Amino acid sequence: MHMQAENLRIYSLAYVQWRDPQYLHAAQEIQRYLRTFLTSPAGAFYTSQDADLVDGKHSADYFALNDAQRRKLGIPRVDKHIYARENGSAVNGLVTLYAATGDRATLDEAVRATRWVLANRSLPGGGFRHGSADGSGPYLGDTIAMTRAFLTVYGATGDREWLARAREAVGFVTKNFRDPKGVGFLTARPAGHSDSPHPQRDENVMVARTANLLFHYTGSAEYEQLAKDAMRYLAAKPVVDRLPASSALLADLEIGSEPLRLTVVGHKDDPVAQNLFQAALRYPSDYKQLEWWDVREGRLPNPDVQYPELKQAAAFICTSHTCSPPIFDPNKLPSRVDKLLSIR
Repeated sequence: MHMQAENLRIYSLAYVQWRDPQYLHAAQEIQRYLRTFLTSPAGAFYTSQDADLVDGKHSADYFALNDAQRRKLGIPRVDKHIYARENGSAVNGLVTLYAATGDRATLDEAVRATRWVLANRSLPGGGFRHGSADGSGPYLGDTIAMTRAFLTVYGATGDREWLARAREAVGFVTKNFRDPKGVGFLTARPAGHSDSPHPQRDENVMVARTANLLFHYTGSAEYEQLAKDAMRYLAAKPVVDRLPASSALLADLEIGSEPLRLTVVGHKDDPVAQNLFQAALRYPSDYKQLEWWDVREGRLPNPDVQYPELKQAAAFICTSHTCSPPIFDPNKLPSRVDKLLSIR
């Protein structure tokens, strides 16, 4: 599932960046595969499917057949375990596809899986167990994957429920997985014996990136420190010398810079505000702080910028130094972002 979800996410980002229909087709084919073979009746996602029709027998001839011919022979076994970590990855990929297409059914699939995990895998305090039971868990991977999913859904909807969920989950991470040495986060909660868990690089990359983005959404220095604690592990030898280095470099880049910040000001039931938000959602960036301020909901979670209340919905682009004039036309938003970023 992790491979499917990450390819779904990357092809969706590629389509938004270059508008090449072959990338959209690739993303939608992955989605079709997930719908057909790896979606449970309740809407959550199974963990994997065997590569071979017959266990231990290579199936190159099987996959050379078309779909109808393969189905006559049978379908490789599906592992129907449902794990929080794999569902978090799937949600992240689906919401990225939704951002690229605006297809509401795709967002609905992601939210349905998210709510299933909340109902069936939640732990007290905001964390998540791996499956129906954890042998020696809980594990960092499950909770941080769901945290990232919550932030992705929040950025695609502006629904503050998901930001609150992300904060609860990060609180669980802080309480249960922080390395007592203060360098990074452990892959599982310490059990108090000599065979203690160790930090894992990709999980610490996820902690660093997720906590950093949560810091920008909330303004809370606590999350900024969490990101830096994870980065201390990633920058330490011999971890820093381990190849490939791209994921750790990406975390370092994000912690050292600001996300693209786009804010829509307007009621969430206003069609003009909705169109502006969709235009902002489609703008190509994987490091983006997108928010929707409906004054009826009170202040934004991070109210460090004072946006004016206008008679009509508007979008704003902000950097650490300045904010753009209000943008009223969704079609003009991409060029305005490009211009501001070129002079930043």
